[in-house]
Amino acid sequence: MYKAALFDLDGTLTDSLNLSAQAFIHTFRKHLQREYTPEDIFAMFGPCEEGIFRQADASQAQAMLETFLEFYRRCHNQYASVYPGVIPALEILKQHMPLAIITGKGKEPAAITLAETGLAPYFDLVVSGSCVERHKPDPQGIKMVLHAFGICPQQAFYLGDSPGDIQAARQAGVTALAALWDARDAESLLQLEPDAAFASPEDFSAWVRCHCK
Repeated sequence: MYKAALFDLDGTLTDSLNLSAQAFIHTFRKHLQREYTPEDIFAMFGPCEEGIFRQADASQAQAMLETFLEFYRRCHNQYASVYPGVIPALEILKQHMPLAIITGKGKEPAAITLAETGLAPYFDLVVSGSCVERHKPDPQGIKMVLHAFGICPQQAFYLGDSPGDIQAARQAGVTALAALWDARDAESLLQLEPDAAFASPEDFSAWVRCHCK
């Protein structure tokens, strides 16, 4: 049935949201002398890092991005890791179909995380927040992957951990799957009635074994 597997990154495959938050906090403290909490940072998510910095202070956006990337790379392994149970699912899927990432992260942070966690070899395509004009919940990124792989929406699923992920999957017409294992708002995810929801990566692996061979 399925000919492609599509994934969000932060909070879905990798426990890396706190890394992003700490990198933003460090950057805003250095350049704007302002203090933020992780929740303050999460509320800014939507645009990629470059977009967030332009909104904060366009005159310092490039300098802030450089500071962010330095912290993000230097502290990656301190704050980020792959969720246990994710790689077995990717191993199964990789035998049967191409895999893609659609993430709101910018191109460089996404590449750092995929390299540092060892996930990069599993993915045939990465659509970052730097690649799209319209961010999730807009389906532009998912539609770009469908076009690149030459498949129709019914032949792909998208797994994500936020309401925007489920909304984007619905609008694109792909199967919408919810990763609940570290979701910040699991209740809102479930209210959107995803096609399936998983409490753990192991639960997702069991679904993969049933539906993707």
